[in-house]
Amino acid sequence: MKHCTNCGYELKAGVKFCPSCGHAVNADNEGETDHKVEKVVNHQTDTEEKVHSEEQATPRVPARSQDKSRNNTIVIAALLVLVVLAGFLFMKKQVVVSRDQLASNITKAVQNQDGKLFLKQFSKDDQNLKFSDIGAKSVVKDIHNHSRDSLGETGRIIVDGQRVTGTKVKYDFSVESKKVMGMFTSYYLTTRRTPVRVLDYTGSGGPVTIKLKDADNQRVSKQQLSSGFFPGKYTFDVRSGDTQGDYWIWAAGDGETIDLTLTSDD
Repeated sequence: MKHCTNCGYELKAGVKFCPSCGHAVNADNEGETDHKVEKVVNHQTDTEEKVHSEEQATPRVPARSQDKSRNNTIVIAALLVLVVLAGFLFMKKQVVVSRDQLASNITKAVQNQDGKLFLKQFSKDDQNLKFSDIGAKSVVKDIHNHSRDSLGETGRIIVDGQRVTGTKVKYDFSVESKKVMGMFTSYYLTTRRTPVRVLDYTGSGGPVTIKLKDADNQRVSKQQLSSGFFPGKYTFDVRSGDTQGDYWIWAAGDGETIDLTLTSDD
């Protein structure tokens, strides 16, 4: 039901003037309707302008740029995988030694009389033995000069647990293995230390001084002698009282104690 916009009187349908105050009904109602329509139109316009403004504030990324960015991500990921794989393989090559590689390294060391390369094939404990570099050098020299076996087969003979024939002593080496990075088996050589016991029969009764001539006459203590030597030949300058002379031992790596017997010249 409509009411007069001027006095509020209830109007009947179809009247053009208010019976109470005579105010024109149609003109005001149409004005009111136009006003409402105008508000709706204005509201729609404001909404469209707002949407248009938001679209301008947030530019759309072209599909081609998105594909390019995705491809770059894939390329970078692939490069990272290759770098990790290459690093893994490099590390494996540096720290993992197969039986064939071990044999090859031993053969090369003997052929070139390379004591450092030969010693590198042993466990860390063996490498860290005092004067082990001197012993290793003497071993490859002995095998190189006196082996009756082919030098090209030296590494295979040792890795197979056999002894090279013709050398001054029968060297005792063993092949051990360890796990590297939890998945690879690496092989290396081990040996047993050869302790040295000094027996003084010079009758001097004085202190015994022992120097290793192969190591620029470095003095060797009784503890170092008893701790044992890496396989090989060692030459000592020994002084007991007024008696002085050269003595040598040849360690085989079997762990047996060698007696260094001192006697006078008389």
